[in-house]
Amino acid sequence: MDSSTNNSDGKVEHSIPNNIRPEAFSEANILHTAFFKSPLVPQSADRNNDDNNATTTTTKKCKPKNERMCMGGHKEVIFGLSFSPDGKYMASASQDSTICIWNTSEHKLVAKLSEGIDQKYEYLRTAWCSPSTISLIDGEQYLLASAGADGIVRLWSATLQEDGEKLTWKSVGKLDHYVFEKNAANGDSDDSATTEKEEAEDRPQIYTLQFIQSRIFPNMNLLMTSTNDTIHIWNVAKDGIESGNRKLLLHLAVQFTNVDDGYQFGGVRNPSNELYVFDASYCEANELLGVALSDGSCRILSLHKYMNDNKPMMQEQCVLRLPPDYFGGKAGHLTALCFDQTGTRLASCIASGRVILWVLQVVNQNGVNVLHPSCVSILDGGEFFY
Repeated sequence: MDSSTNNSDGKVEHSIPNNIRPEAFSEANILHTAFFKSPLVPQSADRNNDDNNATTTTTKKCKPKNERMCMGGHKEVIFGLSFSPDGKYMASASQDSTICIWNTSEHKLVAKLSEGIDQKYEYLRTAWCSPSTISLIDGEQYLLASAGADGIVRLWSATLQEDGEKLTWKSVGKLDHYVFEKNAANGDSDDSATTEKEEAEDRPQIYTLQFIQSRIFPNMNLLMTSTNDTIHIWNVAKDGIESGNRKLLLHLAVQFTNVDDGYQFGGVRNPSNELYVFDASYCEANELLGVALSDGSCRILSLHKYMNDNKPMMQEQCVLRLPPDYFGGKAGHLTALCFDQTGTRLASCIASGRVILWVLQVVNQNGVNVLHPSCVSILDGGEFFY
């Protein structure tokens, strides 16, 4: 690891061994300069012997056995991260059109997933499926979903190799939202021809990706995605036990519309004021779904099923938003949200840099239980504003 000394100006000077890889040194130097306003200084392997007036020598550069300063892997911006349910692995989605699998205890890259991926589109999200008899097939260790700017969700399966230690990953299913929505609009016929440029512009970006364990539908392995103004919930069904493949069957879709006097996202670049889902989160504790939208609102819905059959339905419980002019015309679209473990608190993030904290309570009104939201604080610049 690095060591530090005080130079003649009194500043702390950090140094690292010479045997670190050049690529790792370059990236670590960028981070160090940004934080400490000074570059890293290469350190000779014999620096520890300076007190004995030993001669400084240059050692052969090699990759340290346990180098943690830079793990490598992606060549572009990383947009999504998720841990496996047991915490042993982490998946990252990148602009370089790859999904990387990292071993979190050994701090190293163990797999790079790119089978069938179009290099023109970046990857945005990853999500791991919780292990259960419903979700996994015999011999399967993990099931991972990935999604990106091409509108395609891919499912990846991991099985143990013969040595019982390393994992083998393979693609076991995919769903193309662009094709699905086009077929739905055309009645499953493909009569309207589109150019490659038009298709690239029309392909929806997927910002929401989450596996759902629902008490209402306990025998289904559900996956939530989002495209443009719509939330989709899919049943991840096993398509043949021997092949291990999966197919995604539409379970429920919810399309949203702009609220009155809502924020107009995109300005002149969005003249028709199209609505977009930027994030969504399903809370298993109370079966509530929160959706962050580009009009500045957060919609809270609950999942139910009809009394006479198992068909699903979503019921809107409330709309969380601040007054339209609250932030003086600055960016007001929501970018992210999350529930706490109990489902009684929710945090939503506004593009202008504020985080809004809400409390969700069930109150009885005239004998009917209703969800009552309260804005308890706004976090701005590290401070609380009530």
